[in-house]
Amino acid sequence: MKCIPLLLAMLLAVPAWAADSVSAAVQTVALQQQMLTDTVSGYGVVSSDARNVQSVSLPRAGQVQAVYVNAGQRVTKGTTLIAFGTGTDAALTYQQAVTALHFAQAERTRVAQLLGQQLATQSQLGAADKAVADALAALNAQQKIGAGKALEQVVAPFDGLIAVVSVLPGDRLAAGMAVVQLAKSGSQRVILGIEPEDVTKVRTGMQVEVVSVFNNSRSVKGRVTQVFGMINPQTQLVDVLVELSDSSLMTGTRVRASIQLGQQAAWVVPRSAILRDTQGAYLFQVQQGHAQRINVQTGLEQDGRVAVTGDFVKGAPVVSLGNYELQDGMAVRGGKQ
Repeated sequence: MKCIPLLLAMLLAVPAWAADSVSAAVQTVALQQQMLTDTVSGYGVVSSDARNVQSVSLPRAGQVQAVYVNAGQRVTKGTTLIAFGTGTDAALTYQQAVTALHFAQAERTRVAQLLGQQLATQSQLGAADKAVADALAALNAQQKIGAGKALEQVVAPFDGLIAVVSVLPGDRLAAGMAVVQLAKSGSQRVILGIEPEDVTKVRTGMQVEVVSVFNNSRSVKGRVTQVFGMINPQTQLVDVLVELSDSSLMTGTRVRASIQLGQQAAWVVPRSAILRDTQGAYLFQVQQGHAQRINVQTGLEQDGRVAVTGDFVKGAPVVSLGNYELQDGMAVRGGKQ
């Protein structure tokens, strides 16, 4: 009779899952090795590249007669931007240049006639020739700035985006004043805000994927061209300048960007295979029909897969579903996903 309590105690000490008739249903995947890309993320707004923004101005004074474009409008080369009337002073200067040339030509003709009558010298004819040349140069300069045009249609010099319109109809302008700022098509950039602890990993030339925060299907490639060396006092982040490869994203679009730091080969498992407790991260592998706990360290995560390091059994499958019910050594059954 004394053996009965001892036998009962021994039976109770054996875990329920130790019996082959008791097992947990699981799904497994193979432990795989693949290349993962290490990235740093940041957020910003698409803007025109300031280096490719050109001011359209007029080299003479006058008055704006009409404005045909608005800021944010896309235009093609030759599109009319404004109508501009030449100012009175500029028109007067042009007429004076025309008159001066006519006088110089007439004087040269008179001196040449006098020279034929031996009433003038060769040097006097030379001085008359110089006066004609000077007057012609002055007139050409006035024609070059358009002073001879009473009304001019100012057109876009290239395809682009109207960044700024700085005039209104009726405005009187001094010579050289900018009327429109035009950004060349295909020249866009993003200034990303990066966490200070991450920015030390970023280098110029690194590839960047930029995605609209409102539409993940709208993305464009870019390249890091500048890493700033201080924290932006407004955002408390470090600015990183990225040039975009094309202008498929509209200027002003808020974007999320991933800077590609590099690639590395790693053992990966589904995110669902990773469990955590007071000892840290772990997973289960199946050997001879039983679950074996493997303590791991996690790394990069990409597309639902997590890089792990630990004392793996290379050929053993990893439990991806049903692992919450498992304990070390528990019998399992099931198949691969």
